[in-house]
Formats: sequence, C-alpha cells, structure tokens
Amino acid sequence: MRKAVYIPLLLLIVLVVPVSSHGGKLYKWTDEKGVVHFSDRRPEDPEKITGGVEERDLEESPKTNPPPEPAKQTSGARSPIEHAANCTFTIRSTGKIGTGFLLTSTGLAATCRHVVEEIQAPTAVLHDQTEFPLHVIATSQKYDLALVQVLGPAGLPFLSLRDAEDMAPGDRLFAIGTSLGLQSTVTDGVFTGFRKIGRAEERWIQFSAPVNQGNSGGPLLDLQGQVIGVVSMKVLLINGTPVAGVGFAVPSASFLEEFQYMIR
Repeated sequence: MRKAVYIPLLLLIVLVVPVSSHGGKLYKWTDEKGVVHFSDRRPEDPEKITGGVEERDLEESPKTNPPPEPAKQTSGARSPIEHAANCTFTIRSTGKIGTGFLLTSTGLAATCRHVVEEIQAPTAVLHDQTEFPLHVIATSQKYDLALVQVLGPAGLPFLSLRDAEDMAPGDRLFAIGTSLGLQSTVTDGVFTGFRKIGRAEERWIQFSAPVNQGNSGGPLLDLQGQVIGVVSMKVLLINGTPVAGVGFAVPSASFLEEFQYMIR
C-alpha cells in the first residue's frame, strides 16, 4: 500500500502504455525495472530501456469491438459475487500485499500499478490457496492500472468488464479484496458518481463500500458480478476528522482504453 497522499482538505490513502485504438505503429520495450510497456509512441527516455524497442504494425480497429469471452461461473458458486470472489487473488511479495482479479481463462489479470511497482518475485495466491508466480506484462502511464499474468494452469475462472457510465447514484456495489490480509473479503455499498481529484484530469468512481489496506487492485462489482472499476484508494481524514465510506476506483473503461489490444 502506498504512503498517504495529501491534497487540500483531504487525506487519501492508496489501498495497497497507452495503446491507440487506430491503425499505425505499436512499440514494445522493457524498462530497467523489467516492466514491459506498450505504446503508440516511441519511449521518450531511451537510456531506461533494456533490449531495444520492438516495432509492430497495427491494423485499423473495427467500428465495434468483438464480443469478449463470456465469463463462466465457477462450478459450485451460488451467486455472481461468490464467483467473483473465486476470480480474485492475493498479490504477495516482500513487505507488500494487494489484490488482483482474473480477466481470461489463461491467467491474464488486472490490478493497480502501485501494487506491482518496485516489487520482486510477486506471487498470486488464488481463492483455493494455490500459489503461482505473477508476471507484470504492462503498466499504465496514465492510470493506476497494470496488466499481469498468473503463471498457472489454463481453465481459470474469470470476470467480465462493463462500462460504469449507466450506473446511477445509489446502485448497489461490492468490493472484493485482501482487506488487512484477509483474502476474498467482500464488502458492499453504493455507487456515488464520478469524481475528479485535485488537478488530475482522469475521472474516478466514488463508492461507499468499506475498503482497507490490501484492497488495492481488487474488483468493484455490480449486482451481476461484472467489474465496473479497479479499487485504488480511500479518504481517511478531512481536516483531522476520520472519514468512512469514501473510496475511489479506476473505471473499467480506462482499463480497456489502456490494455484492450493485449487482452483481446
């Protein structure tokens, strides 16, 4: 979990490669930390690159994206939220803990960028307590997001993403994560709306479900168990007064904006 971030009147605590949609070039490279990046522009700092830059030609995207692989409910799951808990895993490394969730049956998964930054040999602990190595595929330069790969067996349960634009204030939501080290903790709350924090241009989803250290990177879900956002941070204090029920998530649309080419 990141250290507290101070902005006027609010104390926010963080809980634990842009790709163009048009035809052209796609550049891939690995930085000095071993993180793989994808972008439609060449890297600005070539001194931080190891192994050179790989250049690929991209075809023009179709007007509508092909339908994603439908999420298959885990055998034995009694509800969409139980299935979602089975698709969520703990990210563990020395001195750091966070959450991720599966997006494909082959182990591609989402989490927060700050969960996997500057960590060594991360491990994914799945819902059945089996452990597998975790590889960071790419991190977003714009959002607190990362795409990772669980190096485990095929046929894993996974979740589907949905856009949060049609969510209304008061719609019920669920957050799942390794809250305070307790894996697959489920909390519920409601959707408040979209917010901009400080001078940043990106929008965040504000929600009321309680979250704690270790929730970073976990899914924020609707009643059908579809992911509308990635839990990232919460408000702790306002003018010295403790605050509860004010959390923020990166919208799922932002995740698709960054990584849709890699998960398609």
